[in-house]
Amino acid sequence: MRCKICGCEDAAVTYEGKIRDGRVGNYTSEKMKLFRCGRCGTIWHDNSGRDSREYYQSEAYRNELEGTSDVDAFYRLHDGESLEKFRYTGTEIFRGKTVADIGCGAGAFLDYIQAVAARVIAIEPSETYRESMRKRGYTVFGYAQEALEEYRGKVDVIVSFDVIEHVEDPQTFLEEAYALLSNGGKAFIGTPTDAPVMREVLGGAYESFLFSTQHPWVLSEGSFAAMAERCGITGFGVRYYQRYGLGNFVYWLLNRQPGRHKGYDFITKTMDRAWISELEQQKKSDYIVCEIVKDVCAYEGSGEKDR
Repeated sequence: MRCKICGCEDAAVTYEGKIRDGRVGNYTSEKMKLFRCGRCGTIWHDNSGRDSREYYQSEAYRNELEGTSDVDAFYRLHDGESLEKFRYTGTEIFRGKTVADIGCGAGAFLDYIQAVAARVIAIEPSETYRESMRKRGYTVFGYAQEALEEYRGKVDVIVSFDVIEHVEDPQTFLEEAYALLSNGGKAFIGTPTDAPVMREVLGGAYESFLFSTQHPWVLSEGSFAAMAERCGITGFGVRYYQRYGLGNFVYWLLNRQPGRHKGYDFITKTMDRAWISELEQQKKSDYIVCEIVKDVCAYEGSGEKDR
């Protein structure tokens, strides 16, 4: 099997079974095959079965994933995540800059930075969310490709979290984001990993939850390196972040199902911080952020920099 990211022939089945289909608790009726590249580490499946452009423009995606496409419901579900995203980007890079969020949903993160940014560009396929953001004064596009006509080489900061794993072609996604960046501009592209510790300990009980029909890709540091090389990006690095604490791991061990940020009295803050730090340092965390700098050959954020 040829890898769809790096093109090598070293890919094989890494999981075969039912996978999550939309909301937690919903699974496919048939078994699915997930393939993994032995060279770059990319995991993918071929269960498209739908026109992805039409799917993400409609309300179907949010309804299947979260049970609602209501804008206010989006804020209730995602406002808390906005502060976590500042952990990936810092806060100082937005002031006076042109900022674009690719796949921004209803704009929860953009709402936090619009007061300091010079211009905010919302890129989101959902027409429901785009209409809401238009009414709030945002510059709005459905896709990065549409924004290129006006903003090619003019965006100082791009953020895109939990989006690239949904697209049909991650390579094109990365190339279009890079084309939007100004000289010296920065992009932060975050995506879930295959959570290797959870997979190793829990096996299929976790994998059926981890893998999703709506996530055709699980990308790795090797995936980003291969894509960056193909489109001539030299200024990039990958950082590792652990979002879920030790309590979540213990809950999975006990119940074989998700418990989100479950807490236990015996898990102290010190224990939790140690768990998170170790997974990040060992590059076994549940989330990675690819950081790109336009036209910079030597990038200091190589993943080895202290947090």
